[in-house]
Amino acid sequence: MSGSFLKNMAGRTALIFLLIWTLILPWPCLAQAAEMTVKKEKELGERFHLKVAAAKVILDDPISSEYFKKLTDRVMRGAGLKPGQYHFYIIKSDGINAFAVPGGYIYMHSETIISLENEGQLASILGHEVAHITSRHFARRVEASSKFTLAYLATMLAGVALASQGGASGAAVGQALMMGGAGASIQAMLSNSRDDEAEADAKGRRFLSKAGYNLRDMYGAFKIMSDKTYQISPDIPSYLSTHPALTSRLATTFRDLEGSAPSPADPAYRAFSDRIMALTGDDRRVQNVMGKRLSADKNDHSALHALGLLAARQQNLANADKLMQRALALSPGNREYLADLGDLAIRRRKPEEARAFFEKAGQDSRQAVLGLARASELLGNNSRAAALYDKVVSMSAEPSPEALELAGRFFGNAGQMGKGHYYLAKYFASLGNLERAIFHYKEVARQPNAGSFKAAAKREADYLAEIQKEDKKK
Repeated sequence: MSGSFLKNMAGRTALIFLLIWTLILPWPCLAQAAEMTVKKEKELGERFHLKVAAAKVILDDPISSEYFKKLTDRVMRGAGLKPGQYHFYIIKSDGINAFAVPGGYIYMHSETIISLENEGQLASILGHEVAHITSRHFARRVEASSKFTLAYLATMLAGVALASQGGASGAAVGQALMMGGAGASIQAMLSNSRDDEAEADAKGRRFLSKAGYNLRDMYGAFKIMSDKTYQISPDIPSYLSTHPALTSRLATTFRDLEGSAPSPADPAYRAFSDRIMALTGDDRRVQNVMGKRLSADKNDHSALHALGLLAARQQNLANADKLMQRALALSPGNREYLADLGDLAIRRRKPEEARAFFEKAGQDSRQAVLGLARASELLGNNSRAAALYDKVVSMSAEPSPEALELAGRFFGNAGQMGKGHYYLAKYFASLGNLERAIFHYKEVARQPNAGSFKAAAKREADYLAEIQKEDKKK
């Protein structure tokens, strides 16, 4: 696990707090190597992710998620793993970072995606993080420690968090918790060592090659990460602090790749990066970047569409529609643009117009299927809406929170209370809201028409209740 990033975590993401509460579990001393099993790692990852979700820092955008999943599936196959075996998420953060958590949870900061140039470079970073997990680097450091219980480690992390949040009271409490040299010992245990990095580099390079990417992209990715890290505020998490000795590794491990031919231009990745910037970036920055692009090329439809997404984010729906329509005219039939225009039409209370856009976007897109379900519901076609809500929820092992919420409310209103409560339970669980998730899971059991949802709901309710119980103890 990437540990050094905890020290400098910006207030916006607050991920440090999430790790604290996840680690406060009734586990034995870390020195007992036999206790840090693969099963324990999985439990830690699951509980960590619930806390990340509760902080509302994960990007929920079906179009971005579909592109990201195709990429991560390819990386997983290159690593000899099954797609879906690990979980990948985009974190809304202006820090340059990526980190892996035991149990197969990998998080990529949005700024990292924006900073890279092509898909192969992003695959390089992801492959490196996959290698950290397959090598069980965090588990090995935990097993080597003879000083701390997880509860004590969590207390020290809390000190780091409070000290980094600013304000006199926070800093004072933080310093009180980080007494003596224990803070340095905690950081040493959580940070990746040079040996860890060397192993992850070698494995990641192999994964990238087997996935069919240009190995030159690995050098390009780490060079960009190194250069960018020095340009940002010290209060923002750094890839260099998370992954030490990157500069020297560029001169040694990746030296043979520097002179090889770079990958060609990657319009699909640029569209993905533009989308991430438009959905997560600072408003003024998006305006400046996309404005400069359009000054250089007035037919840059990706920049136009990004400005449309920004306008929609700012609730300027009329301007968003104008910009998106211009982008679509320059890229006729672009399914992402069509789906976004459909969403915009829903927000503008024009379900007929929305339905037309979504139908043109095609039903292999999760955003388009969800949009068609919403439009059908608004137009009173409940039978079609029901089929489409069921379809969109089943299209992914991890449906988007928005899809789960809309489906849950629709089926509840339609009198299918068992299914409605089940989807709403999954929605609240996806947000890390254990109390509301448990409530809805328990409601499933009370419904006479719950059918096959009952057994699954009981299982999930019991699991979340145990986590909630342990959190309250600590």
